[in-house]
Amino acid sequence: MMKRIFILLIVLASTGAVGQALAQKSIAVRYDDDRAPETVPAWTFDDENTVYLRANDVAKLFKATQFWNATSRKVVLGVGSTRFILTVDTRVVVIDGEPVMLRSPVRYEAGFVMVPLEFILEVASHYTPRSFEWDSAARTLSVRGLGYNVEKIAYSSAGDRTTVTITLAEPLLYHMDTSTPGLVRLKLYGGRMDARRFTDQEAHGLIDEVRAEQSERDAFVYFAIQRNTNRVQVGREENPPRVVLVLEKGELPEIPASEFEARQLVEIVDESTAERRSIEIKTVVIDPGHGGKDFGKVGKSGLLEKDANLMLARAVRDRIQEELGLTVVLTREDDRLLSLTERTEIANAAGGNLFLSIHCNSWFSEQTGGFESYFLSPARGESERALAQYENTSGEQGGKDSPDGDIDFIIWDLVQNEFINESSTFAEFIQKVMSERLPVRSRGVKQANFVVLQGAKMPAILVETAFLSNPREEAMLNDADFHRKVAEGVVEAIQGMQDRYR
Repeated sequence: MMKRIFILLIVLASTGAVGQALAQKSIAVRYDDDRAPETVPAWTFDDENTVYLRANDVAKLFKATQFWNATSRKVVLGVGSTRFILTVDTRVVVIDGEPVMLRSPVRYEAGFVMVPLEFILEVASHYTPRSFEWDSAARTLSVRGLGYNVEKIAYSSAGDRTTVTITLAEPLLYHMDTSTPGLVRLKLYGGRMDARRFTDQEAHGLIDEVRAEQSERDAFVYFAIQRNTNRVQVGREENPPRVVLVLEKGELPEIPASEFEARQLVEIVDESTAERRSIEIKTVVIDPGHGGKDFGKVGKSGLLEKDANLMLARAVRDRIQEELGLTVVLTREDDRLLSLTERTEIANAAGGNLFLSIHCNSWFSEQTGGFESYFLSPARGESERALAQYENTSGEQGGKDSPDGDIDFIIWDLVQNEFINESSTFAEFIQKVMSERLPVRSRGVKQANFVVLQGAKMPAILVETAFLSNPREEAMLNDADFHRKVAEGVVEAIQGMQDRYR
C-alpha cells in the first residue's frame, strides 16, 4: 500500500500536482498588424510568478517554424535565419550555436513544452523586427507589428542617371561597396525591412534587378547594375530621413567582356563624407589590448590575451612596414599597463591616420568562436545598449583591472563621431578580408555607443581576432601562421582604405 502511495506521489509531482501545481490564467495578445486580438493560455507555478506560454504559441507570435525532439526533449524554433534550441528543465537557450542563460528554466507540464515569457521579451525579440511589451497588471502582451524602420524604395530615371530613394523611419548609418562586378551592395546598420517588398526583378533604368535580405542586426539591398554604369553616388537626406543613390552611365571600356566581368569599374562617391573622404594614410596606430597586471582573457591552456594581442600587433606592424612602407606606432611595445586615455593620447600625438585595437574574445562555451569587428556609433539593439551601458559605467583609468565583457578594456578611447563613416568602412574591409583568410567563423561588423572624454581623431575600429575560450582558436592565436594571415588581412584592408579615400 505504501509503495502505491509513493508511486502516486511521484506521478502527481511530475504533472505539477504536488509542490509545482500549475495555475492557468490566460493573457491577452494584441497586434498592430492585420491580426485580431486573441487570448492565449498561460501558466504560472505556485512557487513563482514567472509566466509561461506553450512553445507552439510562442512560435505563432514569431511566425516561427517549430520542431520537437521527444528523445532529447528539445524544441527548435526557427525565426527567420536564426535557430533557437530550448531544452526542457534547463535555463540555457542555444542561439545559432551560442548559449544564452534564462532566469527560469523551460518546463514540460500538462503535455506541453512551457517557455518562460522572458524568452520572448529579452532574448528572441532581439532576432526579429517585432517588438514586444508586457503589461503584467493587465496581463497583456502587445506585439508592435513588424517594427520596420526601412519603409519604402522608389526609382526615377532621367538621361544617363538613375536615382534610388530609400525612405527610413529613423536616421541609419550605411555602408556601400561595389567589390563584386555588376553589383552594388548597400548595408543599412540596424535596418529592419520587409525584404519581400524590396526585392524586385523589374528593371529600373541602370538597375536590372534588386534583391533584399534581412539579417539579425542589419538590412541589405543588392542592386544588379548594367555594365555601362561607372559611378554611384550615395548620400543622406533629412526630414524625412532617406538614403539616396544616384547611378551614372559611362562609356563601355574597349576590352573583352570576359575581362570586364573581372574588373572593378564603378566609382563610389559618398556625399555624406565628401569634405573629408580624401585621407592620406601615412601613419597607422596599432593598439595591443590589455598589458601589465591586466591579463585580459585567459585561454584553456594558459595563453594570456595580453600576450596574444602583442604578438598579433607586432606581426601586423612588420607586415604593414614591409608591404606598404607606412609608419606604424604601437601603443605598447612590451608588457605594460596603459590607461585607455593614454592609448588615445599616443594615437593622436603620433598623428595617426588609422587606429586598430587588437583583442581576443571569450565565452563560457568552448564551441563559440569567430572573428568580429566593431566601430562606434549609436547602439542598434538591446545587447549593444547593455554593453555600452556596462562599459560607460566602468571606470578603468590609470591601472585598474578591466571588467570582463565581449569587448573590454578598449572602446572608451575610440569614440569619434567625426570619422564614423570611415570607421564603418574600415571595419567592413577588415571583416571581408578576414572572412576570406582566417579559418574561423565570421561574426560580422557590429556597432555600439560609448561615451568618453577624449576620442581618437582618426578612423578607429576594434577587432576580436578569435576566442581564447575555444581550444582550437587558442592554439591558432599562439601560431605564427595565424598571425601572418591576420597581418596580411590588415594590409589588404588598409589598401582598400587607401583606394577608397585617396
